[in-house]
Amino acid sequence: MPGAKVFTILDAKCGFWQVPLDEASSKLTTFMSPFGRFRFLRMPYGISTGSEVFQRTMEQLFAGEPCEIVVDDILIWGQTHEEHDDRLRQVLNKIRAINMKLNPDKCRFRVDSVQYVGHLLTADGVKPDPEKTKAVRDMPKPQEKQALQQLLGMTNYLSKFIPQYSDITGPLRPLLHQDSEWCWHETHDKAFARLKQALTNPPVLQYFDTSIPVILSADASQHGLGAVCLQRGRPVAFASRALTPTESRYAQIEKEMLALVFATKKFHDFIYGRPVTVETDHQPLITILRKPLHTASPRLQGMMMKLHRYHLDVIFKRGKELFVADALSRAHLSTSDPQLTDDLLEVMTVQVLSSRRVDELRAAVQKDVTCQQLSDMIRSGWPATSKELPYSLRPFFSMRDELTIQDDLLLRGERLIIPPALQKFYVGQLHQGHPGITATKRRAKEIMYWPSMYIDIDAELSRCAPCNALKPHQTKEPLQLHDIPDLPWSFTAADLFDWHGKTHLVLVDSFSGWFELDYLPDMRSITVIAKLKRHFAVHGVPHTLMTDNATQFVCKDFEDFACTWDFKHIRSSPHYPQSNGLAERAVRSAKHLLEKCYRDHTDIRAALLHVRNIPRDGLPSPAQRLLSRQTRTFLPVAKAMLQPVVHTNIQDIITKQRLRGKDYYDRNAHQLPELKPGQTVRMQTARGFDRLAIVNSPAQQPNSYVVTSQGVKYTRNRRHLLHVSESPPADFEDDLPVVTNAETLATPSNAEGPVQQPLYSKVDCHIDTEGKHSVVTRSGRVSRSNQYYKDYVMT
Repeated sequence: MPGAKVFTILDAKCGFWQVPLDEASSKLTTFMSPFGRFRFLRMPYGISTGSEVFQRTMEQLFAGEPCEIVVDDILIWGQTHEEHDDRLRQVLNKIRAINMKLNPDKCRFRVDSVQYVGHLLTADGVKPDPEKTKAVRDMPKPQEKQALQQLLGMTNYLSKFIPQYSDITGPLRPLLHQDSEWCWHETHDKAFARLKQALTNPPVLQYFDTSIPVILSADASQHGLGAVCLQRGRPVAFASRALTPTESRYAQIEKEMLALVFATKKFHDFIYGRPVTVETDHQPLITILRKPLHTASPRLQGMMMKLHRYHLDVIFKRGKELFVADALSRAHLSTSDPQLTDDLLEVMTVQVLSSRRVDELRAAVQKDVTCQQLSDMIRSGWPATSKELPYSLRPFFSMRDELTIQDDLLLRGERLIIPPALQKFYVGQLHQGHPGITATKRRAKEIMYWPSMYIDIDAELSRCAPCNALKPHQTKEPLQLHDIPDLPWSFTAADLFDWHGKTHLVLVDSFSGWFELDYLPDMRSITVIAKLKRHFAVHGVPHTLMTDNATQFVCKDFEDFACTWDFKHIRSSPHYPQSNGLAERAVRSAKHLLEKCYRDHTDIRAALLHVRNIPRDGLPSPAQRLLSRQTRTFLPVAKAMLQPVVHTNIQDIITKQRLRGKDYYDRNAHQLPELKPGQTVRMQTARGFDRLAIVNSPAQQPNSYVVTSQGVKYTRNRRHLLHVSESPPADFEDDLPVVTNAETLATPSNAEGPVQQPLYSKVDCHIDTEGKHSVVTRSGRVSRSNQYYKDYVMT
């Protein structure tokens, strides 16, 4: 009724009797009398559905007519007399057409104010019915609960005209509690007097205009909710209510959200289906309404779902500017929300812990100072900036709109906030079944929270012995290239291998790729040395010979051989064949050649002759690189091709090939962090990272470290050392016997590429240079090997 100035009210005379009944309905009204049976032909008074049927009938009859209808009262209004008269004429024509009778005693025409359904409609707006306010003003002071209930019942109907109604009636409501005794004091007299005074000059409410934007102001105080519907700054309606004991324990953001839900529900008819601006003095409320629904707590989710049906634009307004809603929230009605029970049930279903665990959490929260400070902050509200908070609460400031309290437990959304006293315990619970760090963090992120949760999970899981022992191989490190020899037979590598139960020796030249193959009748070091002497006598003594850590190469005899023949002997890293890649590739080629010759019954020496004359990957053949000429084979060649030719660019070609290989290899390689002396590591064995050790120092060679495990020193490749946060126990021992008199044997080296640079370390089974190898058994007995087996690996 925006802008209404002139009013007319019409009253249908005996309205129910003007509604005819159909045959079926009429028979249902049959009754007995001393004069026989009778039935109503018109709708009788007194039936339960009579009012609803009459209202529906009136709305159908006057559909499209310029009037408002409440049961038998018809209201016609207009902004001017001309508009009012046109509307009245249309309605009277309709009344004449349907043959409706009016009660002239209750009809009023062309007046500037009219009483209608308990309100006084005027040119200025809506006021309460003076007769109702007069009845309250003339009421005597209540003398019992029933009289007070009657008083509050009458004033409750007029509450939308009283901005501070709940504040005024606040002292009176406790008298209605079932367990309270009736005792009227001076405070009650003052409240009763204020209530009468408020009804003496009630505010005028503006008529609602659908063409004017709507603004809702909502606010929550410690004990109540308040809201006002505004158009052009003037109130259309007020609303307020008290918080239940459960609601009063809500976090402040939940109270503010509840105020928003209350306002939309109270003014649903004004705002549904149209854009509405909502004013709030709680900044975090705006933030959480813009976040995804699942990030909020279950209680907030339920409230937010109720708001989704409306087109709300929530804006921030300071509390001092939101004076109407703020006053209403402190002046609340004593009613409560029946939907509260459903909300509580939804929240309680989140708790799946046993009662014992819940009690432990609750006790830990109550004992922790930070948790108590956080609880107080959630209930009372947060400051404008984090600088105003204690240092311990600052990590929670950015998520303050997600924090709630449920049954004295702290929650971030649906996740429990774990107090410090129980954080280590719940990290252990998260790690049940030994999931990895990433999986443990994913699980923790779903159900719990504390500021340093991820850091604590990293620290705790890095100390888990079973997980560390069974970790997969570490990532490979970037390839390290070695210097390319500038002369044939300068850098060589040797290795032993078995084929069809027979042991063979392979010796390969890094510059030319030429390899020699020998069968070994036995595995004694002197046999290996004899074979090497024969090749050195033919091709010359190399500057460097690289081998693995087989006992044939680490014994006293081989050490004397290297010294006598004046070459440098270096060894690869234990259990790391990549570090002797030159020999490993030669072994692979030799095995393939032996197998193929075995299957077609050809001579292995003839096969070696042909292989050594085949060019490889843009390079001359091994024979041309080693001898500077081709050797004569079974194939016919011109004599000129057997003449010596010196190739001068071999070193450059090999360098380019290795750089190309390094680029491909490094695509999936990563540099491992350096280790520092004193750090605890796990050393990889055939059973995984199952041996704890302490880092002594970096080794002389790249990517290797000297570590100590159970009194024995080892040199290991960085890839075989896993840094952990464990501390090796004093009584730590594994299944392997303790090797005594251990020392690290290492010399500098170069290696054939493209493979990782070899690492040089002591071997696992140390061979005493004086033949006094000893092993301490678990019983403490010292067992020494026989001097006869000095060249063998004892297992």
